[in-house]
Amino acid sequence: MKRENKIRSSLYYEKHLFSFYLKHRLLSIKFIVCLILSLIDIFLILNQYNFRNITTQFDLDEMLYWEDIIEFSIYLFLRLIPIIIVGDMVSGEFSNKSAMIIYATESRNKILAIKLFCVVISIFILMLFYFSTFLIMIFIRTDLLVSIDIFLMGFLIVFIQLIFISSLTFMISALTRNVVLSFILPFFYVTIELFLEDLELGLLSYSSYTVKVINFFYNLIFYDKIVLSTVTIICIIVFFGLSILIMLITFYAFKQLDIRVD
Repeated sequence: MKRENKIRSSLYYEKHLFSFYLKHRLLSIKFIVCLILSLIDIFLILNQYNFRNITTQFDLDEMLYWEDIIEFSIYLFLRLIPIIIVGDMVSGEFSNKSAMIIYATESRNKILAIKLFCVVISIFILMLFYFSTFLIMIFIRTDLLVSIDIFLMGFLIVFIQLIFISSLTFMISALTRNVVLSFILPFFYVTIELFLEDLELGLLSYSSYTVKVINFFYNLIFYDKIVLSTVTIICIIVFFGLSILIMLITFYAFKQLDIRVD
């Protein structure tokens, strides 16, 4: 009976903590700022496009959705959303001196996992808003809807990229425990990585892997061509696996930290 009560007490704490962090993210001014940034991206993409070129379903799927919306989305303000949401998620607790209380209650890994789950849900909700707005605007102007399989694949690619930026920001926030660095370092990376390929440092640019993955699925979806090479396979593995690796490193390294120094 005592063990059962202990489990129930732990589950109650986890649910309460999850609900607190999720509400704190979704009802914050930062979340509203993220919605505004996503709307700016939508306006920038749709404003420069001539909808009279869209005459068939293929034109909509390939020219507008895949070549414009998906390819442009990985370079625009959308990249800043994870930094805004995640930047102070861990470091903020050290800044306001509440970390000792929070991490003394439950295991660090459990709390980090709850926070990470909140991050994923927050990003997912923002992506639903972003892509749903696109679908509505496109339908209003063309009376056509993007094919469901193409829509989902494009959604997944952009979502995975934002999860990578989220995981990078989360790691910096947890390991530096400094709010300023938690915002500045990820912002610095997402800014300079766009130019790394021009400096022959493409291996350090996540966007370069993203572009190759986009091209792979473009050939697969629209032309039924599987163009596989060693480089492509490595890019796919890095694209889908790097976020997981970063989070594993974060969980391990944060567990080793002596949080009493702060």
